[in-house]
Amino acid sequence: MNKSELDTPYVLIDLDAVDRNIARMQDIADRAGVSLRPHVKTHKLPVLAHKQIEAGAVGVTVAKLGEAEVMAAGGVRDILIAYPIVGKQKLDRLIRLAKHVNVTVAVDSFAAAEAISVAAMEANMTIGVLVEFDCGFRRVGLEAGVPVLELAMQLVQLPGIEIKGIMTFGGQAYQAADEAELRRIGREEGQAAADTAELLNDEGIAADIVSAGSSPGSQYTAFVQGVTEIRPGTYIFGDLMQVALGAQLLEDCALTVKVTVVSRPAPGRAVIDAGTKVFTSDGAASPIGTGKGYVVGHPGIKLAWMSEEHGMLELGENERSLAIGDTLEIIPVHCCAVMNMVDEVAAVRGEEIEAFWEVQGRGKSR
Repeated sequence: MNKSELDTPYVLIDLDAVDRNIARMQDIADRAGVSLRPHVKTHKLPVLAHKQIEAGAVGVTVAKLGEAEVMAAGGVRDILIAYPIVGKQKLDRLIRLAKHVNVTVAVDSFAAAEAISVAAMEANMTIGVLVEFDCGFRRVGLEAGVPVLELAMQLVQLPGIEIKGIMTFGGQAYQAADEAELRRIGREEGQAAADTAELLNDEGIAADIVSAGSSPGSQYTAFVQGVTEIRPGTYIFGDLMQVALGAQLLEDCALTVKVTVVSRPAPGRAVIDAGTKVFTSDGAASPIGTGKGYVVGHPGIKLAWMSEEHGMLELGENERSLAIGDTLEIIPVHCCAVMNMVDEVAAVRGEEIEAFWEVQGRGKSR
């Protein structure tokens, strides 16, 4: 089937670009001598997780238990849940999951770790944990250094859990003004992780896993001595956020949204059949002046604004031949958010569709 036959709006995944992106990040990890554990919140697809593992990834990272369950059901056997597990219902699910796969959980509090300990002891098992610290993003995680050591010293006393190491996430890399600042943030993230791990090791607490790295920053974080693992996610598809940071090029972007022009209300304006219910409103405008997306092959078109079901295009002088019924492909600002909006995507190579994939991890926010 040719992609021109698809109804719209429809999310397309360019397999050639995916293959290149997987290979590039795996090469970074291999050259740095670190493990790659990609974050699958981006694609939410076991089939792509297996592609990453076949290329050399040691396992996957997920945000929520629901994503972990999807990956486990799809045959992935080594999963890091990079999110606090809190509440009996989630603990029960964690124990069920841990009976079938190797699962590790991020913790940044004694309370959360103690609850995991109790649940694991009742199930006669041991669950691995990574102590999470904050390297500047100001989201979850303890302050770097001594607070991490103090918590780790408490956790080693708990039965049913095993400290496997530490983790952090330098999300502030997404605010970098230029490549120099991105490089600095990525290196600082890695150094903070290495220094904190050394504190634990000096006290006899083995921090075998030192996990860090974002999609834009991993190219720098990976090469900091002491880091053992990176966890980028968005790199597999790329989007305008990555392009803005210089982490990827437009031609690296594997995810596009095929849309149809449904209205031409004025010479310089057109309306497409996708708005925030597909693209979402996440992320800043395109860094190359094309609004809330980039229309492939049409740099003179700007996705100016969106309502729920409509996308309003502003047309440059050379783009005004656009007609009702014409189709376009648009690179979104943030690909992860788009994947969470659709039930199915088309995997394409060139103009031909190789497969249709159900987005199995969509909506798994619990």
